[in-house]
Formats: sequence, C-alpha cells, structure tokens
Amino acid sequence: MSRGGVLVVWLVTVLAVPGLGAPARPPWPSAAAVVAAMLTAPALVDYEGTKVLSAVRGDRAESVTALESYKRLGKLRLEFLSPESVSGRLIVDDGASSWQYEPSYHLVIRGPSFLRPPGSPAQAQDIFRGYLVAVLGAEEVIGRQTIVVAMEPRAGGAGRRYWVDQATGAVLRMEERDATGEIVFTSFFTRISFGLNLPSALFRFHLPAGARIISLFLSGDPVDSPAALRRQSGFGAAMPASLSYGYRFRDGTVSRYGALATSAATYTDGMRALTVYQTPSSKMAFPRVGMPVKLEAAEARLLDLGYVRVLIWQWRGITYALAGSLPAAALIVIADEMTSR
Repeated sequence: MSRGGVLVVWLVTVLAVPGLGAPARPPWPSAAAVVAAMLTAPALVDYEGTKVLSAVRGDRAESVTALESYKRLGKLRLEFLSPESVSGRLIVDDGASSWQYEPSYHLVIRGPSFLRPPGSPAQAQDIFRGYLVAVLGAEEVIGRQTIVVAMEPRAGGAGRRYWVDQATGAVLRMEERDATGEIVFTSFFTRISFGLNLPSALFRFHLPAGARIISLFLSGDPVDSPAALRRQSGFGAAMPASLSYGYRFRDGTVSRYGALATSAATYTDGMRALTVYQTPSSKMAFPRVGMPVKLEAAEARLLDLGYVRVLIWQWRGITYALAGSLPAAALIVIADEMTSR
C-alpha cells in the first residue's frame, strides 16, 4: 500500500473513533477531591460578589439579588439589593453568632452562626454517609472553570448540584431539585472578586434603633445526646435522634434565664444544619410575625429571610422554632413529624 493510502486509512480510523486524535481531556477530579476543596475553601479565600437567589413558588419564580462578602475562617455579610420588597434586608454572621435584620418587620433575629468551620475528614465522611456524590463534568461560570458535582440524599428529599471553582473551591452556582428533578431553588454569582483583604468592621452588626429582637442564641454547656438534652431541659419536649431528609442529631444546649428554660437541638445532614428551639409556652408569648402557615395539628408562622427560614409554632405547652436553610415545605414536613410523635 502506498504512503498516501496508509494516510487515508489512518484518517478514516481517527475520524471513525470518537475522541481519537482529539486533544486529550484533562481527567476530572474525584468526587472526594471536589468535596475536600469545597470544605477547605472557607479557610483559604476571601471574596466579594453579586449573587442572585431564585426560588420557585407554585407556578412562578421569585428572585432576589444580594451583595455577598466573605472573609476567610467564617465571616459573612449579605446585603439584599432587590426587589424593593427585600431591599435593606441584612445578614451578618461573624462565625460565632448571626444577626438578621428584616426591615419590613423592623425585626432582628439573633442566633448562632449558620456557617460551618473549615471542613474536616469527619465532615467529609458525614457528607458521603448522607449523600450519593458524583462528578458530572466541567463547565464555565462567569468566565471561570468549574467542576459540577451532584449530591443526592440517601434518605430521599431534595438533591443539589454545585458548580465548584477549580482554582479556589468556592461554589459559584448551586441548584436544588425536588424528587421529580424539577429545580426549586438556585443561587449563582453574576460577578465575583477573590483575594480581597476585607475589613473586619464590615462583619460587625449595628442594631437599628427601635428594632425588636428575637433571640435564638443560647449559651450553655453542650449536650451530646437527645436523651441528655431532654433530661437537662426539665420539660417533656420532642427531641428525636433523627429527622426527615437524613438529618441526624449533632449536639444540643440548654440555657436558663431565671425561670425560663430553652433547649436547642442541632441536626445535620453533612452539608447543612437545622436547629430546633423549644421552650415552655407559659414562659414565652407567641410572636405574631411572619406569614401564617397551617400545620397538621397547629397554626404556625414562617419567617423567610432568604438564606435562613424560621418556622414557629406551639404544641402541647411547648413553643417551637425550627431554623435552617431548607425550603419552607421541608420545614413544614419536619414540624408535622415532630408534633406527631
């Protein structure tokens, strides 16, 4: 066979085999490596950017735009810019406590930090114990290369996809999907800047004059089991070892202010935390703020503060406050689960 014939055969072979002869694609990192990058990023990077959060409510989507600033090792500031109905909403988290100001109610909710410290091997193990994790590929987001990773909860519930910046480990985009695969929540940066030396003063909260305060911040000795938390609280509250959507008891606290005893039980699914506050109803008036919500056995109030939602209700002499970043529908499922015990 002539040299030209050999060349023709080689070209046909290359073109017939997908990928053969094309530039080699760099291998994607493993799921474990992507998770490790996500967990260590909070200790390594500062950033400031504009973020859009969009939630699907029924047949329509509601979006808000916020200015997000983060300082390494756990300091966050969120200033909500639009639409006008949320303009002025502010969240400041200094890594120890969080302050959330809702201008429409002239209300401040103070609670423990909802930021997790930089990841540890134990936290990574929690994620893989609670989720099926898979790398889906690589995509560009706002001009930066990202790795797309999917997390599906083993216990069922909403799955999530993260677009993780290859250079920093920061999450540039996130999608949450329901059991049918429909997107119910997204958050994504439209611009972001890294390597900034943000001043610490930016992460100090200044209380607006005359604002009402709901305090969900408890100080007390940590408790490592639901049974111990129930004993120390002194009232017969519902403190299960696990909740729907794969949440397991992590730790708890009991605080006493004179005759007022309040317990807080924190649960985690490996990625997110959920806290249940309980106090005797006779010692605390039911706050009439937020949107009315109907539970199976009680009336409730929902405060939707964007990143954090608080569901408050009373049941059998106990006032409950359920705080976390889960969708409102999921908080209602958990509240119904607790009142049925």
